[in-house]
This record gives sequence, structure tokens and C-alpha cells, in this order.
Amino acid sequence: MLYEHQKRIISDDPKKCGLFLGTGSGKTRIALMLSSLQKGSVLVICPKTQKEDGNWEREHNEIIANKYGMNTNNLTTISKETFKRDHASLPKFDTVIIDEAHTALGVTPNIRWRNKQPIPKASQLFEAIETYLKRTGPERLYLVTATPIRTPMTVYAAARLLGKNVDFYQWRNNFYTKLPMPGREVFVPRSDTATKEKLATLVKQLGYVGQLSDYFDVPPQTFITKYVELSAKQKLRIKQLSLEYPDPIVLIGKRHQVENGVLSGDEYNAPEYFENEKLDEIETLALQFPKMLIFARYIAQIEQIATFLRSKGYNVVTLTGNTKDRASVISEAEKSANCILIAQCQISSGWEVPSIPVVVYASMDYSVVNRVQSEGRVLRANHLKKNLYIDLVTKGGVDEAVQKSIKNKKDFNEKLYVN
Repeated sequence: MLYEHQKRIISDDPKKCGLFLGTGSGKTRIALMLSSLQKGSVLVICPKTQKEDGNWEREHNEIIANKYGMNTNNLTTISKETFKRDHASLPKFDTVIIDEAHTALGVTPNIRWRNKQPIPKASQLFEAIETYLKRTGPERLYLVTATPIRTPMTVYAAARLLGKNVDFYQWRNNFYTKLPMPGREVFVPRSDTATKEKLATLVKQLGYVGQLSDYFDVPPQTFITKYVELSAKQKLRIKQLSLEYPDPIVLIGKRHQVENGVLSGDEYNAPEYFENEKLDEIETLALQFPKMLIFARYIAQIEQIATFLRSKGYNVVTLTGNTKDRASVISEAEKSANCILIAQCQISSGWEVPSIPVVVYASMDYSVVNRVQSEGRVLRANHLKKNLYIDLVTKGGVDEAVQKSIKNKKDFNEKLYVN
């Protein structure tokens, strides 16, 4: 069935817009339904994992074509990596959909020079998409993401792709402050309320925005923090790190790993780990909740938690960038009555396990986007329920600084932490 907000957008029949709806609100279905109104070819540019999982094809074949009798002819999905490489040889498609669009909107407030002319410094993927759109001129374009305001320049990039006439320097002056740094230009986003409201207004002009709570009566979600202390071995290892890694930026990453039980950054896949209080907390939670979703930033930490829990007799499955058959892992976690799924923070979109009521952050990613996406894995429009989100935080170090930054809706910046 279609929800009212989906019906409204499809009835509006926008040709080019952002679908900036909250995680779990059915953006995929809206984009495919809109593209089917064109009755032509569709290109979906998506993350590699989404391409491998076949999410877009499955949604089309199982829902759009069979249930609603609407067909998007010649549906083609392509990973962002492949698109970046092959865009110059791709033909025109009637509709282009950019999934997880925030990852493709890589424009910075800095400039670089091309043909003796200053242009905004942008990612190769953004430039490839913009070049392709200008060359082929699709009738429809949909930018699909729950997190369009990653930075003010992300919104600027979205406006450019959607064909809006935006002046780079004026935009930068409106939304950024230049820091007095000798020898280089450093711009930081303005954080005052008026600027944030202005940016939010501009986002609404680019498409449809809204969270699940805007469309449904979402039950209360509970967020708590459990603090843990470093063990003696962890403290000793942290002291050693400062001698081994003189670069302060590198040192921050190494320390964050040790605070989360990983031996050091170099033994990234080592099965050994520090005994740490986070494992004790996770075991306590596992005794209370037969189904849990645990997120961790580091693969080595995921492996240590999985090994620890399996030694205690728990059914554990893991989801990382190395996982080959993601669909079967997710299916097992969803269907099993007793299962703990441990997932890498960076793989926090494009899948769902709504039967799981508890999410634990054994360690946190530096990205606000990944946090927002991860919370949406268990809260879906078709399965609204109360959920418990637990942050396990090591006190007094990088771990606590990362959580504080993410809670303030800011990506954790190692350079700012050093200073």
C-alpha cells in the first residue's frame, strides 16, 4: 500500500526534485513510481552494496510492476564507482535517480583552477554526474537521501544538479566564515540559528522533506548512554602510542581504536583484543535482549565482539564491507527469534531489521549521516515501534569526544580535536 505522503508526492508528479525524506519513509518506492509515469528508461546510480544487493530491482519487480501494474522500462542500476569510470560512454536515460545522494554531492567551499578559471573544488563523482546530466538532459531527476544538509555545500551541489542558478561566492559568503589561517583558505559553516533556518528553507525549495514523525504517530524512542572506564592494559597501550605515532592526527585514530579494545591500528584484523568493559556491558545487554543490533566503527572490534559473544553461546552474524552475501545475513537476523547482528557503522543504509528493538553503539562513526542512517535500520514506516538506542562510551578520551560531536549534529573533526 501507499502511504498518504507517498500518494501526495506521486500525485504532484515533480519532474526534478530532491526526495529528502527521513529514513524508513519509502523514498525508493516514490522514486520508482514517479519514474514509471515517464514510461521510459531509468538509471539508478547507487552505492556498490545497493547494486550488489539488488534492492532497486527487487522493489521494482516485487512492488511497482506486480502490485501496481506500473513498469519502469529498462531499469538499469550502476554503482557510483562504475558510473564515475564509465559516465562518458553511457547513453541518455529518461529518468536518473541518485540514491544516497549526499555521498555524491561533494562540493567544497574552496576553489581550484581549470583552464585558468577558478571553479569550486568538487569530487570526481559530482563532476561526473553534472557532466553526464548536462550531456544527456534526462526528463526526470530525483536525488534520494534522508540527510541532504550534511554541509551547506551539499545543498549547493544539489541545487546545481537540479538546474538551479546559484552563485558559488554568494552561497559561500552566506553560509561560511573564513578563518584567518596564514597560507591557506579555511572555511567553516556558520552555526547561528538564522543561517540554519535559511538553509532549511532552501532545502525545502529543492524538494520534499520530512521525518517519519511528520507522517506517522511514531512511538517514543529511548536514547541512553552507558559510560565505561579504560582497563590498565588499555591505559598502558595509550601511553605507548604517543611514542609510536608522533603525528597527532594519526594518534587520535589509534587511540580511538585502543579505547574500543583494538590492539592498535596496525593489527587491524588481529583476533586478539584487550579485555574491556564494553564487552562486559554488551554481555549484560545480551542477557536482557535476545535480539540486538550492534554497530561498531572498526572491523577488528566487530570480530572481537562476535568472538566474545559466540564463546558465550550466542547466535551472532556480522555485516561489514567484507560480507559477500548481505541478503542472507540480514534475513537471518530479521527472521531469527534469537540473534545478535553486528554491523559496521559505515554500512548503515539500504537494509532493514525492524524486528530488532535494541541498537547498541559499541563505537561510533565520525559521521552524523551514518548515525542518522543507522538509527533508521530498526525504525520503518511499515513497522513502527518503540526502540532503545544505547551508546557505550569510554570516558575521558576520543570516544567521548566523538559522541559529543555527533550528539551536537556535527561530524567529528580530528583537526579540531587536536587544537
